[in-house]
Amino acid sequence: MFEGLDGTGKSTQLRMLRSVVDEGSVVFAHMPTGFVPFTRRVSCALEVDGEKPSSGLAQQLAHLACHAESMEHLVDAVEAGALVLDRWWWSTFAYGWYGGSVEQSGLSEESFRDLVQTIWHPIAPSLVFVLLEPHQLDSSNTDGVEAGYYTLIQQNPDLAVVVPNDTPARTHDFVIETLSRRGLTDW
Repeated sequence: MFEGLDGTGKSTQLRMLRSVVDEGSVVFAHMPTGFVPFTRRVSCALEVDGEKPSSGLAQQLAHLACHAESMEHLVDAVEAGALVLDRWWWSTFAYGWYGGSVEQSGLSEESFRDLVQTIWHPIAPSLVFVLLEPHQLDSSNTDGVEAGYYTLIQQNPDLAVVVPNDTPARTHDFVIETLSRRGLTDW
């Protein structure tokens, strides 16, 4: 899994990782884009100003609808080999809860976490690469979102791998070395 702030190089690292793995043994997916036309349309609408919901809770529920719709495909990918995700449930929680948009709705943190984890419970990653140093400004990257990622990292120290800020090539080397050290390069 690759997680972190917007504009930190997650997509670049996924593209580089794709170039060195056997495509037949690894499924790559971007969430919430997922695998089917419904999730692609919803994901696209969530990125376009004027089309996305004004309610932070509605935005996160739309993301979660895409996640739920993709879950069967994600589980099949895990059972068939390996799954590499661009965004896991942490981003929903970091941007939705810690970023403040869901909390403002009156839904409790526990209720939101339960909802998110109910959808994501079938997927248990081996590790989560977290990128936290944006290469460009992005208005979505608030202090609350960043603090949320740090909280999730602290709650999951054996799962989270904070990726040092470096060039794309050196970051790629770090990712490959970490995967190899953890015995996750059977592709």
